Amino acid sequence: MGFKETYEAIKKDINAGEKNFNVECEMLSEGMQTKVSMGEKPHVVLIDAPEGLGGTNQGPSPLLAILGSIGACIIAVTKFWSMILDVPIEEMKVFSRGHINLGAIFGLDDNMLTGYDKLEPVVRIKSSAPKEKVEELMEKVFSHCPVLTNFAGASKITPKVQIRGLD
Repeated sequence: MGFKETYEAIKKDINAGEKNFNVECEMLSEGMQTKVSMGEKPHVVLIDAPEGLGGTNQGPSPLLAILGSIGACIIAVTKFWSMILDVPIEEMKVFSRGHINLGAIFGLDDNMLTGYDKLEPVVRIKSSAPKEKVEELMEKVFSHCPVLTNFAGASKITPKVQIRGLD
C-alpha cells in the first residue's frame, strides 16, 4: 500500500492509524557497542560511543542517533505533508545541532541537565512553490513531527527493570 492509500484509509477511519513499534537493544562485549534491531525486516544498527568515552567508535553514539532521528523525522514528515498540500520539494537537508555538557552524565553536577540543553535543527529546503506555501508546509511539519513532539516532553517515559540472576 502506498502513501496515498494509507493516508486515505486513516482519513476514513482514524483507528486504522493505530500502531505499536518495538525496538530491541542488545549490549555487545566491545566498548559501548549496542546492537539495535528495528522493524519487521529487521533493520540492524550499531550504536557505540567515541573512544574517549569508552567506546570503539564503530557506530554513532546514542546522542548522535537522537540528532539523526530529529533530522530524518523532519524530512519524512515534510515528504508526507508535501504530498498532502501538493508542495513540490526539490532539495532538503536538515542539520541537527545539539549542545550538552557530558559532566552531567558523569554526575559531576546534579544541577545540570543530563541531556541536550539545546536542540536546534536547521532546515534548508528548495521548492518551486511560493515562499508562503513552503512556510505553511513547514508549520505543519513542525507541529506534526512525532520525534519533535516526543522530545518536547509530550510522552511519559516509564522505565521498567527486570532482573535475572545467573543460573
